[in-house]
Amino acid sequence: MTYRLGIAGSTKQTVMMAATMAADPRFEISFTLSPSPRPIGRKRELQKNPLQVWSEKKQIPAVVLEQKILPELRSELEQFGAIDLLLVVDFGYLIPKWLLDYPKIAPLNIHPSALPKWRGSSPGQFVLLHQKLVDDSANSAITLMVMDQALDQGPVIAQLPFVVKTDWTQGDYYQHAFNLLAPQLADLVADFATGKLLAQVQPLESPTSIARRLVKTDSFVAFENLRKLMEKSEKLVSPPTEQASLLTEMLGDQKLCPTREAQIQLIHNACRAFAPWPGLWTLVKTNQGEKRLKILSCHLEENRLVLDEVQSEGKEKCLYREYKNAILN
Repeated sequence: MTYRLGIAGSTKQTVMMAATMAADPRFEISFTLSPSPRPIGRKRELQKNPLQVWSEKKQIPAVVLEQKILPELRSELEQFGAIDLLLVVDFGYLIPKWLLDYPKIAPLNIHPSALPKWRGSSPGQFVLLHQKLVDDSANSAITLMVMDQALDQGPVIAQLPFVVKTDWTQGDYYQHAFNLLAPQLADLVADFATGKLLAQVQPLESPTSIARRLVKTDSFVAFENLRKLMEKSEKLVSPPTEQASLLTEMLGDQKLCPTREAQIQLIHNACRAFAPWPGLWTLVKTNQGEKRLKILSCHLEENRLVLDEVQSEGKEKCLYREYKNAILN
C-alpha cells in the first residue's frame, strides 16, 4: 500500500524529513504547506523557505500561507485528493482542529526533545542552556508523535535518545537529532500506519518549563555581570532587575544557579545555545556612547569566564583582548 502524505514546515530539517519520505516507495507526497516568502537581510528581499524551494524543484504542489491558517485552505487542499498522514516539522503555525482531523490516519509531528521535557518551539536551546546545571541534562531525544491540540502533548510513537555534547551550538543539536531520526523515519511511520507500532500517551505534566519561542532580548546579559564573572572571585553576581531577560532571570535563579560556578556555566551555555540566533549580547559604555557587543565564543578557566571572540556593532569580529585594549582602556 502507498500512503499519501502532506508535509508542513519550513526549514532545512523539514526538507530532510520530506526527502526521506519521498525516497521511500511506501509514501507519496501530495502537497507541502509552508510560510509565504519573507523579507530577508538588510535589503529585505523576499526569499522562499527551504521547503517551498525543495517542493518546486521536485514538482510537488507547494501551498504557501500568510500569518495564519484560514478555513479557505481546506478547499485548496481538497484539489490534491485525500491524504493518509500529515507530517509537521518546524511549521510554526497554530494548527486548527479541522486540519488535525484532515488526514485519514493521523497528523504526526517531530519534536527534538525527550518529551514530556521541553515542550515548545525552542527545545534545543533550552536543553543547552540547562546543560550541567540540572540532573540528566546530558541526555535528550528526538520524538515522533501524534499531534493533538495541546502543546506537544500528543501520544508518542517513538523516541530516539542521544547524548548532548558540551561543545554543541543549537545548530549542532538540531542537526544531530534529525540526522538520528532520518534513516528510521519511514519505517516508524509505516509501522504506525499499519498498527504494528502503537502510540503511547504522554504524562500530562512536564518536569520542565515551556521551551518558548525566543526573542532578541532573551539573550541579553549585563556587562557588569560579565565583568564580575571574568574576575577571580568567589562571589555570586546579582543581575540588575531593571534589565529583564530570560538569561537575567536564569542567572538570578538560586535553584538553577546557587553557586558562582553555576552562573559561569550558564553564560558559557548561553553562548552556545543562542548561536547563531538570537546571539549572546551585552551593552558596553564606550567613549563613543553605549554600544551593543556580541559574545561569539568564550571558555571557562579557573572558576572564571574568559571571553574569546566578540563583535561590536558596526565592526568586524575580533578577539576580546583586542576589543578591550582598543575600547575599554
